[in-house]
Order: sequence, then C-alpha cells, then structure tokens
Amino acid sequence: MTAVVIGLDIGGSKLAAALVGPAGQVTARADKASPAREGPDAMIDAAAQLVSSVRESAISAGIRPAALGVATAGVVDPDTGSIRSAVDTIKDWTGVPIGPRLAQLTGLPTAVENDVHAMALAEVCCGAAQGAQSALLVAVGTGVGGAIVAEGRLRRGRTGTAGAIGHIPVQIDDEDGARICSCGRAGHLEALASGPAIASSYASAAGLASVPALPAVGRASRAGDATATAVIRTAGTALGRAIGGLCNVLDPDVVILAGGVIGLGPLLLDPLTSVLRGEALPGPASVPVRVSRLGDNIGVVGAGIAARRLSGQAADRG
Repeated sequence: MTAVVIGLDIGGSKLAAALVGPAGQVTARADKASPAREGPDAMIDAAAQLVSSVRESAISAGIRPAALGVATAGVVDPDTGSIRSAVDTIKDWTGVPIGPRLAQLTGLPTAVENDVHAMALAEVCCGAAQGAQSALLVAVGTGVGGAIVAEGRLRRGRTGTAGAIGHIPVQIDDEDGARICSCGRAGHLEALASGPAIASSYASAAGLASVPALPAVGRASRAGDATATAVIRTAGTALGRAIGGLCNVLDPDVVILAGGVIGLGPLLLDPLTSVLRGEALPGPASVPVRVSRLGDNIGVVGAGIAARRLSGQAADRG
C-alpha cells in the first residue's frame, strides 16, 4: 500500500499541515496563524507542533506518515533544505536550515521546496495542468510568484530562483511613482499586482485613511466604484503583459493561475487574459489559461508530492 505523507505549507500569515494521499487527497488538515514576525525559531517551533498534531491524528487512525514535505516562501536549496534567500515576509528567513531542523524535531525525512514550485508540482500531478508536458504557473497573493515546468520537469534554475515572475521590472526605476517591491527594488510586477499592492493603490487613489482588505476592494468594484475597478484593471493589465511576454519565451502547453488575488474573478482575469493574448505572438497567444482547481490545499498537496518523491513512493517528475 502506498504510504501517506505530511505536507506542510509555511506562509507569512498562516501555517497549514495535512496528510496527503497518493492521488493528492487531503485529510486531517490543521491550520494556525504564522508567527512570521517573531523569527525563525518561533516559525519552526510552530510548524513542528502543527506537524506533530497531524501526525498524532494519523497514528491514532492507524496511519504512519512516511515523510514530511515543506512548501515555503523564499529561494530554496532542495539538496540541503535551506533557505538561500528570502524577502522580509518571514523575518530573518534567509539562511535557515529548515529541512534539517524540522527533520530533527519531527523525526521524519524532510523535503523542502519553494512554495510556488510546490504549487506547480501539485497542478501537474493532480490539478489543472495534469498531463501537460510544459506549464507556467503564476501565483498572485501576498506576493507574485511563478514556476516553470518543461518536458515534464520542474525547472528550478541554477540557484533555485527560476520562475520569480514577481520581480520582472514593469516600470522604469526612476519613473515617477514607481512602487517599491518587497525585495527593495522599484517598479517590479509584485509592487503593482500583489494583493497588498492592489489594496494600497486603491487606498491611495480613493484618499482613504487606512488600507482596506483586498476583498473590500473587489466588493467596491462590483458595486460600481470606478476607482476600485481601475486599480484592479491596472493589476490585471500588468500581469497579462508579463505573462504574455513569458509565453513568448517559454511557449507552454498551459498557464495556471493560483493564489488569493485570482479570487477577484473576472474583474482581474478579463483584463489579464485579454492583454496576455494581445502581448503574445500568434502561437503562444492561444495558450489555455486555467485557474487552479486545488484551492487552498495547493500548498500542502505540492509539499506532499515533494515528500513522496523523497520517500520513493511516486515517480519523479522533476
């Protein structure tokens, strides 16, 4: 019988862990708030406690998880399970040997992947890109990330940075009003199209005293607020241009969109798709554009696939 593994999704606002079956089935999921501003020790302790809780639930049901997979923000060295570099979403995350530390705390063999790379593993294995030989996944949430699958294999690049679409320059650095990205540089896609960027742009344009949550911006647009609609359309346009340009370079079988900002629906997706098709050359312009169908489980499923590869329970796709 194929072993069950544990998938752990580490984010700046939330931690999630779950049992992941051989076909991506998710059970015994547990979530908790992320202590991202408290530093690496607090993050790792909280993650280990969550994994232990899921593992105890599994053991009580007669299941012994074979391995742990981790999906995390930051550039990951998959060979060592360490964070090569990271923005400040998680305080002092750069250099943390998260794989070895979680393996020591949980007693489980541990594999670590960048969170968006893990999403791509999930979509190709059992999601909207299933069966595709090449795919571009774009995740738009607190940040903007990407992942590339080519010839059925995840492409991490020489340093593990491949797919970092959020850090494509879309404004000239000295352009008036160019926004500062989470990486500290000006004019990057993430500074225009991430959830916090959209909400901040709306607050500024509407003259609000505080920045609203992103869903409130969507509700305002649907209620006829022209400022909210314009801000969301600007984000969709920027995303469409960047993705269209990447389609010219990669010519993927499919583009997959994931992340909380995609939940804005047609307000964002209509301009994104229209601009993508206008930006791309005739061949890539016809690429199917699909929304992830794994929802909030995409991170734990992708982490579980990484764990399954480590435990030798599934064919290696990359």
